Amino acid sequence: MAKKGQSDNSTVYILLAVVCTILCAAMMWMYFDYKQRTASYVAYASFGPMVVRNSDFSIRATVAVQARSADVSWFESNKGAVNFALQAALAKADPARVRKPGGVAYVQGLLRDSVNGRLGMYAAQDIVLTDFLIQQN
Repeated sequence: MAKKGQSDNSTVYILLAVVCTILCAAMMWMYFDYKQRTASYVAYASFGPMVVRNSDFSIRATVAVQARSADVSWFESNKGAVNFALQAALAKADPARVRKPGGVAYVQGLLRDSVNGRLGMYAAQDIVLTDFLIQQN
């Protein structure tokens, strides 16, 4: 029997243990749900090799378009339009700027902006040059 100034806290302790267990289970569920969504978020569609020639230079490039997983099938089914946008951007490239430090980043940005602008959508998150060669004519 409890003494007159003591209270029985076992109900509070059991309730606290149940709340902590529920919180831990919810945090684990959120963690694994987040991991699953981020793992399948990014995918790539490959294009090339493409060769673009003009009077000043020739460029040969193979690229991978980074997009959401849901958009990659669209890129695969519209390869012709995407190839045209990529080749048009390569034809407009400044050969002097390409050869400077940061030239690869310049070309990747040029390609990304061309694909997104010509196709009227912003599905291309980034462009990765997997093979790139420029030659002065």
